[in-house]
Amino acid sequence: MDPKLTILFMLISCVIGLSHLSEENLGRLRRQLVTRNWREYVPSRLRI
Repeated sequence: MDPKLTILFMLISCVIGLSHLSEENLGRLRRQLVTRNWREYVPSRLRI
């Protein structure tokens, strides 16, 4: 796919996605991010 066409599709999808955000949805998203335990997602370092 042409890179310009890909960027155009990404831009359009971002605009559509951002247009669906409301104050209620942002509050719910913030609560989910704050209560999440990020240590579960950090890969542990391997000891040699």
